[in-house]
Amino acid sequence: MKVQDYQSINRILNETSGKNKPGEIFVDNLHSPYIQFSEKFLIPGTSSTQPEFGDIKNFVQTVLKYIPEAIEGTCLLPEPRPKRETGKLFFVRPMIFGSSRFLYVFSVDMLYLGGAGSDEIKKPGSQNMTPSILTDRLYFQVKIIHLHSTKEVGENVIDFQAKRFQGGIFRVESEKDDNKPIRRFSEIFDEIDFSETESTIREELGITPEVWKLGRIYSPIGIDYLSLSLRFLIPSLPKTIGQFRNFYPILTETEAGIPEETLNKYHEYLSSFEVERTQSKSGNILWKVIQKSSDN
Repeated sequence: MKVQDYQSINRILNETSGKNKPGEIFVDNLHSPYIQFSEKFLIPGTSSTQPEFGDIKNFVQTVLKYIPEAIEGTCLLPEPRPKRETGKLFFVRPMIFGSSRFLYVFSVDMLYLGGAGSDEIKKPGSQNMTPSILTDRLYFQVKIIHLHSTKEVGENVIDFQAKRFQGGIFRVESEKDDNKPIRRFSEIFDEIDFSETESTIREELGITPEVWKLGRIYSPIGIDYLSLSLRFLIPSLPKTIGQFRNFYPILTETEAGIPEETLNKYHEYLSSFEVERTQSKSGNILWKVIQKSSDN
């Protein structure tokens, strides 16, 4: 996007307020979370490689109508992070707890990922265009990372660098081939499977099946942007920050050791989630996520 384009959207994000419409949280068989509403709305077709600004602006208005709490007061990045995530919009907001900076990252998918009936496909997709779909859901992800720095134009955050997680397996040996240029680590990052590292971190944090009922359905921690991230399942910035402030040292005390009080608060938060197994319209496995009332 051009500078004036994302600046105009960010002005909208900072000038509006509202409450999310009631919706239910699900995780599909690809382990992607979404929020489902009682009414349907149209997601127009757009370019599958680079959405037009008008399509992006219209989609932002849809997000603001249904889950404004997720993106109000954030900045829309001019391009996806990572760049290969075409079709997704990324909204960020820096914040400070203690002496450390963190970044709230909310992404939402402009593409419809679930199965659609013939009556819901208002315009079929083509080679370069996604279909126009009548849907009742928005696919999203919520993450918070330890922030190293941001790049800004005026008051708009346009890029960021996470503080690298030092506890994982981050050394990658490149094949020695004089005919191939050496790739930087960041260029091959997305090709690495960090599942073993994430499993070890969950074990070290005491995230047992008794604490986290979702198990492998959706991991509450991960490795993103070369950094340790905490992942959330409620599309609301104020609620996410309100919870995160209770256990943010998990992202900063990885070497010194997590205080027991912090771990207890994190376990209490994780234990507030329950899951029910169900089926999608197409018969695939689907999990409904329920958060019990919590003081966190």
